[in-house]
Amino acid sequence: MSLRIEPSRQAFEDYLKVQLQIVGLEIGSVQGALADVYARIERQFARIRNKYFSSNGAPVLRVANNAQYTIFLYHLSRAAFVAGDREKADRIYSLLRIASGVDLYYEVELPDLWFCDHPLGTVVGRGKFDRSASLVISQNCNIGNNRQTYPEIKGNLYMYPNSSLLGQARVEGNVVLGNGACTIDAGLLKDCIVFGRSPDLTIKPLSAAQFAEITAFTA
Repeated sequence: MSLRIEPSRQAFEDYLKVQLQIVGLEIGSVQGALADVYARIERQFARIRNKYFSSNGAPVLRVANNAQYTIFLYHLSRAAFVAGDREKADRIYSLLRIASGVDLYYEVELPDLWFCDHPLGTVVGRGKFDRSASLVISQNCNIGNNRQTYPEIKGNLYMYPNSSLLGQARVEGNVVLGNGACTIDAGLLKDCIVFGRSPDLTIKPLSAAQFAEITAFTA
């Protein structure tokens, strides 16, 4: 495993042990899932440009980095769900919300490539993500339903603070939601940057070169 855990794996798991006790779990109850979770994080962090996610060219998981801990707890809760232990998944999901103020439900299968930066107040509902898609979220972002219809994310979605993607929408190519943008039943969004609030949206074309300048991921 090339993933570095700082200051050490033991320190991280000691911290996790104390945190799990908040929701009535023992560290031994998740020990069997940790190797797979670390492997997922290694692959994910290796593509993230943010300087706090790597050290000397290797992906790094830091005890004190809340965004990284948010990602870790999502993967741990989803691992419990996939293993059929919904009660454990619910408890870890509760811990995720307590620790980070972020709502990432374990039943939502996020793409392999996603990143959060200062994600306080963000809610990711039951959007449908392609595995090949990517997602960037920051504070107070919202992906959710309108009249029980949820968005489909087929491409790369970058959400600036206070932006929302709601209802019937299909993201293809590279799509950026600007600060405060709120789309409701926006239909097809492809290779564009979006400003404003539905129904008064301003949608501008976005080239691959422009998106490459802001994306959170390496090629």
